Amino acid sequence: MSFEVLMGVVQRLNASTEALAALGAELRLRREGPQADPETRQLLQDILRSIDPSLLDGVSPQQEAVALAAIGAGFHYALIFSNIRRERSAGCIVDPAVLQTIGRMSSRIVYQINAFAAQRPALHKMLTSSGAFLDIGTGVGWLAIEAAQVWPALKVVGIDIWEPSLQLARTNIATTGMQERVALRTQSIVDLDDKEAFTVVWYPAPFLPLEITPAAMESAYRALVPGGWLVFGMFPPRPDPLGEALRALRTVRSGGYPWNVPEVEERLRKLGFEDVETFAPGSVSTLVFGRKPV
Repeated sequence: MSFEVLMGVVQRLNASTEALAALGAELRLRREGPQADPETRQLLQDILRSIDPSLLDGVSPQQEAVALAAIGAGFHYALIFSNIRRERSAGCIVDPAVLQTIGRMSSRIVYQINAFAAQRPALHKMLTSSGAFLDIGTGVGWLAIEAAQVWPALKVVGIDIWEPSLQLARTNIATTGMQERVALRTQSIVDLDDKEAFTVVWYPAPFLPLEITPAAMESAYRALVPGGWLVFGMFPPRPDPLGEALRALRTVRSGGYPWNVPEVEERLRKLGFEDVETFAPGSVSTLVFGRKPV
């Protein structure tokens, strides 16, 4: 290879990065109003047409917001990749905007769980009956808030050990009026001592280190009521080698281990879960479900 070839690759990838940023700018301006000067706005729309003239046709404002959050999260991880040091994890994020963006993205997982439950009466009953939902690594609380809103019969408990996130979570819960529905704890999943307390447990694998997995999953299993469900979430697989390598890197820099589906399914079965099944509906997360025996 030559320097010219290298620079050609750099320019091609830079163009993709800039196009994604321009798409994000257009989505943001659609939500916030015409804050850019007319010439810049016209150029953004020219770029959008060059990507795909019908890209945003039929897309709701809520869906635009999800896409904008995904773009923001992508740039966050790109910045992490470009500043890799010896430390494995990219944890200890303190920027409130970044924390809120990641939280907004994670809240969409509630709708993925709901879509799977629509096909599984046992899980649907757990979500719509009196019970409790455990949000491990609740972060700024948006997944917990969404769960409380979508499943009004459930009490939601969010646990986390990162205080800057929990401070934002308290504000978000108060702003949305969810104080009576969502409880927060400064607690690690490893230290969870609840027994048969939750009907559904959310397990965010990309943010949990491999070394705590045995203790963490045993805690989650013990915390479930008989017949309760564990939802093991991973970043979704990519269709090409580059995409898979990026997914693995994103997971590792988030503090987790890049599990594959067969590994997770085997681990859940060995732990004692039944009805183990994988659900991969889209671009937010791949979910592996397991039910604790009755």
